[in-house]
Amino acid sequence: MIKKKFYLFLLVFFVVCQGAFSAVFNKRQMNEISCAIVKTQLFYYYLSPDMDEKLKDYTSKCGASTINLKMPKWLEEEVLRMLEKKVWRDPQEGEISEASMWQTAVSIIYEFLTITKKTFPSEYEGANIQPALLVKEYADIRIRFQMAMDRIYRARLFDSMKGRGRNIAPIFHLILREMESIADAISSNDIKQYSVSATAVGVLAQNAFGQIFSGPRKLDKPRPVEMSTRIMNFALSVAGIILIFLSVRLFFILNKEQTDRMIDSYAKKLGSWGESFSRQFIEVKVQYLVGVPVAVFALMGLLTFSIVGFIVLVLIGVYIGFHMPEWVFNYMKIQRGKKIDAQLMDALILLSNSLKSGLDIVQGFEMVSKDLLPPISDEFALVIKNYQLGMSFEKALAVMENRVASKMLSYMIRAITLQRQMGGNLTKVFERIVIDIREESKLEEKTKALTAQQRIQSIVVGIMPWVMLFIMFIFQGQTMAKFYFRPVGMLVLLLCAVWIMIGMKVVSSLGRIRV
Repeated sequence: MIKKKFYLFLLVFFVVCQGAFSAVFNKRQMNEISCAIVKTQLFYYYLSPDMDEKLKDYTSKCGASTINLKMPKWLEEEVLRMLEKKVWRDPQEGEISEASMWQTAVSIIYEFLTITKKTFPSEYEGANIQPALLVKEYADIRIRFQMAMDRIYRARLFDSMKGRGRNIAPIFHLILREMESIADAISSNDIKQYSVSATAVGVLAQNAFGQIFSGPRKLDKPRPVEMSTRIMNFALSVAGIILIFLSVRLFFILNKEQTDRMIDSYAKKLGSWGESFSRQFIEVKVQYLVGVPVAVFALMGLLTFSIVGFIVLVLIGVYIGFHMPEWVFNYMKIQRGKKIDAQLMDALILLSNSLKSGLDIVQGFEMVSKDLLPPISDEFALVIKNYQLGMSFEKALAVMENRVASKMLSYMIRAITLQRQMGGNLTKVFERIVIDIREESKLEEKTKALTAQQRIQSIVVGIMPWVMLFIMFIFQGQTMAKFYFRPVGMLVLLLCAVWIMIGMKVVSSLGRIRV
């Protein structure tokens, strides 16, 4: 009795497993794959040199319906041309015709579909084989199909079949992606994904076959613009730009008082910037720093031949021009402070030696101004000059501290000021500052080496998008202008600029080391 129950259990288990296995594909999916096998086989024979005449008008059962397929007239002549045209040379196969290149890819798809049909139940002409047992065959098919597609792409067969290759090649590419999905589904034992991907290959194969019954894909060439239209557009653009200049000029004439006040304020501002550069011992034509960016961006705006583009670029140039003196001044001040930091250790050693020899601090400053090179000699000489003109030595040092962006120089000045007010051994203080400068320089070099990648990434994040935008404007100026000189394009450009600045800030903060 127990043996009968055991055998009955095994029988039920076998039936359940058999039913579960037969549920890999449903009836609709099996019909799609079966139809794809028929159409792929016909596709292969259409490209053959010795095609049977019966296949030119072929009737077959596809699922629950019967289809009648007639070979298009144009394909008969096109295949003869494709068979004669040699497009590839293989060391083993020799010269390969254009028709054979497509035929190879179609035959691999047919092989894939016939292997997939082996997983069908026996009542659907299948062999009840588990998909996991076909993993080797699927891998071999995928590799060979990828090689066949690579040949098609490298031979540039997109004009094949009177332009229909432009439609068939992308479909074959999607088939290759579904083959890769099948490999993933088998490795993860995902039967549902396997059935979906295999059915997708069948549907795509039928779509590829259907392309030969549809019209060819044509490239829509842009209509040439007549010369008179070009001249008219150019003249209107130039006239618009001239009207903008005249309207701006008229605005300033009508508001003469406000314009005069604005010019006077701007002249005073230029004078203050010129004085700031002079205090750094730098001779700079401040008006050039303002005028050059405005002129460059105005020229770029003229080259766009777009009124909107001209206005936008001029506004950008004005903004950059008005802020350029401040940016240049801050940059040069920082760079000059770094040069002074590099010379400060020698200056402190010279000051310490002069104090040890019996000289006072003022005489030590005179020695530094004479023995060392600029820019530190210029700064120390200016301190001595202000002191000789009646300014207190502490006040002259404070002026130098405000003028030079150097943290170590500030330490030295405060130490001298405290020593003159309260007394103390200044040589020991100088020796301590020298040690601090050496240690800080070592630490700075180490941090620069550790954060070099982050600093370079920050620069790349900020510069590369604009470089690519400039290159795209060079090669596709009209297309880019149509988008970026519209309100939506300007909004996109503004948002991109904001996010680029945020990205630069985030990346640069990753390389910032706090001590």
